[in-house]
Amino acid sequence: MVDRSTVSFWVIDENERIRYVNRAGAELTGYAVDELLGAPFSMLMPTELAGNHARWVGTYAKRGGPSGILGQVREFQLRHRDGELIDIELKAFPLDATENGRKLFGGLISDNRDRKALEAKLRARAAHDPLTGCLNRGGFFPLARRALAYAATHDQPLGLLLMDVDHFKRVNDRHGHQVGDEVLKWLVELIAGALRDEDLLGRYGGEEFVVLLPDTEAVRVAEVADRVRRAIAGHALSIGRIEVPITVSVGCATLRPDDNIDTLLSRADDKLYLAKKAGRNCVVDERGTAVPREA
Repeated sequence: MVDRSTVSFWVIDENERIRYVNRAGAELTGYAVDELLGAPFSMLMPTELAGNHARWVGTYAKRGGPSGILGQVREFQLRHRDGELIDIELKAFPLDATENGRKLFGGLISDNRDRKALEAKLRARAAHDPLTGCLNRGGFFPLARRALAYAATHDQPLGLLLMDVDHFKRVNDRHGHQVGDEVLKWLVELIAGALRDEDLLGRYGGEEFVVLLPDTEAVRVAEVADRVRRAIAGHALSIGRIEVPITVSVGCATLRPDDNIDTLLSRADDKLYLAKKAGRNCVVDERGTAVPREA
C-alpha cells in the first residue's frame, strides 16, 4: 500500500542513508528508486542545508530524547535530479524498528509547488491594482521603504514623483467611468514605458500615481518627470469616435538625510500642488521650480 501510494514515503538511517523510498518519492525527485537506495538524503537538499541535516541526524541518533523538529510539519526545498528546487512539506518521525542496530527515521513528503505557486499568485494579486496592473499602495510601500533603506545605507540618491491626472473628473463626467478606466490603464502603459525596470510605479489614489526612482540624482528626477509628462501630453486616447486628450501634473522630491517615505511623499505633494497652481500639465522640481514646458 505504501509503495503504491501517491504520498511520498521515505526511511533513512542514523547515517542519513536512504533505506526505503516508494515510487512517489522517486518520481518527485526524478531519480529511480535504485539510484536513491543507499544514497545520503542530503544529496537531495540545497547546499546550505545538506551539511546541517547530516549533522542533525547523527547528533539526534546518539542522544535521542525530545525533538523540536521530529513530528512537526516543515516546509523547505528538495533538489530535483535536473537541478530544480522543489517546494515540499515534510513530516519526519523516529521509527521503533532498527536495521542492524541502526536507528531509523521515517518521513512523509508532499509536493508543495502548486500551493506555493497559488500563494505567490495571491500575493501578487494583493499587491497590484486590479484595474491598471501597477502596484497598489499595499504593494508599493513595502518596496519603497526597502529602497529608501538601501539608498540611505549605500549613500545613493533616490527620487520620487507624485503625479495627478489633470481634470480627470471632467473625463468621467463627460464620457463615463468606463472611459475613465481606459484612460487610467492607458496612462500606466505610457508612464511605465518612460521608466527603467528598477523604477517602481504605483497607483497612489484614484487618479494619482507615484513613482520611485532609485539611484537617481535630483536633476535627473525632474528630467524623468518631464519625459513622462511629455509622453502623455503628446498623445490622446482614442476610443471609438471619442478622442480624450490627457495631461498630468507632477511634483518631485529627492531623498534627504533622515527622510522616510512619508516625508518624501509630503514634499512631492507640496510640489504637485505648485504644479497644479502653475496651470497644470507641469512639473515642479525639488526646489519648487517649474520645469519649462517643451511640449
